[in-house]
Amino acid sequence: MKDRFKNYVSYRTLLWLFVFGSLAGFVIEGINALIKRGAWENHSATVWGPFCIIYGIGAVAVYLVSLILKERSMPEQFLMFAASGSAVEYLCSFLQEKVFGSRSWDYSSRFMNLNGRTCLEMSLIWGVLGLGFARLVFPYIVRAVMAVQAHDRRVICAAISVFMAANLIVSAAAVFRWSERQNGLPPSNAAESYLDSRYGDDVMEKIYGNMEFAKESNSEN
Repeated sequence: MKDRFKNYVSYRTLLWLFVFGSLAGFVIEGINALIKRGAWENHSATVWGPFCIIYGIGAVAVYLVSLILKERSMPEQFLMFAASGSAVEYLCSFLQEKVFGSRSWDYSSRFMNLNGRTCLEMSLIWGVLGLGFARLVFPYIVRAVMAVQAHDRRVICAAISVFMAANLIVSAAAVFRWSERQNGLPPSNAAESYLDSRYGDDVMEKIYGNMEFAKESNSEN
């Protein structure tokens, strides 16, 4: 088991899986909205680029689980992928609500939901996606990463790391400032003034069309 992780787990591999999963999630959610509601929806979690972060985190989690369960049967893998995906979804929803006072999804009306953060339907979807990624996608991503020259891998990895770190920081700041505006709080410094001018309510609503702030956040003033 230790050798398997040593051979297949590296920062570069996990970074590529995170980026690929985030991009794939954006496409999957858009197609799902197109099928169900007849219109494409933006499910990006960042202000720069089409990255659905929860899928990126889920891809990393599923990859690590797939290494542990490599010799297990398909039903066992399905159950573990479903459980790990649901855990990631629940935790992301919980942290988003605690930090930003908002939610981007609510499954309260779905059958067998857990505090509206995840549900049986999504667990099954995570199980199917996990099997598909583990058997059809992950091997090609790992081989593609290893095919790139070591020096080039380091340069590309560093560039993507800097970009994604800046993207996540700016996105978190923009969402946090958006939540403050919901409470009528004026900017307190130059950075917040910039965020208000660059990422105003109209811009944020286009990027985060599914994000809803808690009722108490809107009723305090």
